[in-house]
Amino acid sequence: MTNLRGTLSAMMLTAKSNPNPAGCWDESLRWARFSNRILFTFVIALILTVAACAGGGGQKKPPPPPIPDFILSISPVSASAVVGNTTSKVTVSVEPQNGFSGSVAVTLQGLPSGANAIPATSFSLAAGDSQDLQLSISATTPVGLSQVTVQGSAGSNSHTAQFVLTIEPIVTLNTYQSGSLLYLESHSGSDTARIGLETQWGGSIVEVSLNGTNYVNEHDTGREVQVAQYDGAAQYDNCAGCSGTFGWNPVQGGDEYDEGSPVLSQSLAPDSLYIKAQPYQWNPDDKGGGPGQPVLGDVYAESTVSAIPDHAFTFKVHLKITHFGTDQHANSIQEFPAVYTNLATDRFLSDSSTTPWTNAAAASYTMPQLPNFSPTLYAAEQWGAFVDSGDLGLTVFVPGMAPYIGGFAATGDAGPTGFGTEYFAPRTFFSFGPNSILEGDIYLIVGDYKHARQVVYDLHNKLPAKDIFTPIGSVDVPTPNAQLSGSANVAGWAFDDTAVARVDVYVNGVIAGTATYGGSRPDVGNDWPHAPSNIGYSFSLNTTAYPNGPHVISVRATDTTGNVAVFPDVPITIKN
Repeated sequence: MTNLRGTLSAMMLTAKSNPNPAGCWDESLRWARFSNRILFTFVIALILTVAACAGGGGQKKPPPPPIPDFILSISPVSASAVVGNTTSKVTVSVEPQNGFSGSVAVTLQGLPSGANAIPATSFSLAAGDSQDLQLSISATTPVGLSQVTVQGSAGSNSHTAQFVLTIEPIVTLNTYQSGSLLYLESHSGSDTARIGLETQWGGSIVEVSLNGTNYVNEHDTGREVQVAQYDGAAQYDNCAGCSGTFGWNPVQGGDEYDEGSPVLSQSLAPDSLYIKAQPYQWNPDDKGGGPGQPVLGDVYAESTVSAIPDHAFTFKVHLKITHFGTDQHANSIQEFPAVYTNLATDRFLSDSSTTPWTNAAAASYTMPQLPNFSPTLYAAEQWGAFVDSGDLGLTVFVPGMAPYIGGFAATGDAGPTGFGTEYFAPRTFFSFGPNSILEGDIYLIVGDYKHARQVVYDLHNKLPAKDIFTPIGSVDVPTPNAQLSGSANVAGWAFDDTAVARVDVYVNGVIAGTATYGGSRPDVGNDWPHAPSNIGYSFSLNTTAYPNGPHVISVRATDTTGNVAVFPDVPITIKN
């Protein structure tokens, strides 16, 4: 139509700019009018044709019916076995789509030599059915990772799904003591993984090595792989106590002056190590101590270290932190554990996808140099790893942690005792009250992170679910030292790796009521990636029920397991 309109305009402009000789004007005008009628008729016809095609003047042709099809899936997406054994189960399923009702021929492809499917490598599945599979692994099957493809075909329809098969070597163990160090070694073929605990530093883990390469940084008592406790209501400077102000912080390794925490008991078994320590406060200066005058904390830290016989290079550390003090420490991130590695392992890896346990590509991140800290990183599968350019390093899996990790890097000389280091810690929250205990397992896997990730998958598939950590949350209003009167709003947010069961509000240690939970707080996701939205709470506090003067508001969030997060107290003044 644009070209037609352009032709008409050109014709009119030509007529105006080139007047006809005398006697020819009437003929030209008649021709122009005739041409306009032709053009008008053509345009109308074109409009009617377009309208008819669009349904305005005729009937639509119905779209063809959707083609019957199916979805082929496999769960879980990993299987593992030691040579000479049988893998855990995987389930192949056929989900019909668009009325599919046929039979699907299923075939496994890519099995390593010596691996045989049970009940068969090829079988048929009816629409809506599933089949459990296991793989029998011979003693001669090559050790390593293989991607197995499951193909399903029905007529012209064909789909595939994949899972990763991990074949592990036979593992043998031994333990011994060398000087002040307790060692557990895991041997598999020609490879040796070793974990070492320093008894002069509270039993902190100073070595996790593979074939002599140690990936743990042990520059001082504050490094290593170890536990440390914090109070969400305490003040901490950003330089680990350099200003002399550093709150409650028992550290398994020792204090900032390299005074090692005392070991109360230790033992060696043929396949495990045990140690119990009473950690020193990291900064003794504001707690009655100083250089050469360490201050004992009010916790015990126990570690039981063993190896996982079904997986090479894998150690389990059972941790038990007992707070025997009578005071309350507010909800806070606890280092459970802190992970310090050598400077060469400068690539941090984890799964930051929203589809965990699907073998999605791992995300790589470079930790910022101190004094900067990383933002909160999303770790959907509850593991993180520091690796070098060859993908070798240390992977740490903390079952039940919230899916968040933070960290930093520090420049300096390299090596296990060098100042340069890489650091991360899972965002594991806990509130230590009188006689409270934080107890759970962490897993350390040394070597290639791709193997380590499949170990994590196998552990995730087999371990019973445990919830040992408290909810994450905050009290947004009132702000500290606010003056309240009448009906005052107490509000904030809280969420958990399972679910928040209730949020209670206290005044001066006495419950005032239960908050309404489930309000929209999408802003929390700015700091905590992929946090749920409906996590806000609010409570209307009747301040007239209390005398004028200073008071303390406390909020406690309880998850469905019974873990209680005690948020920092909010001092306020009531004036009615």
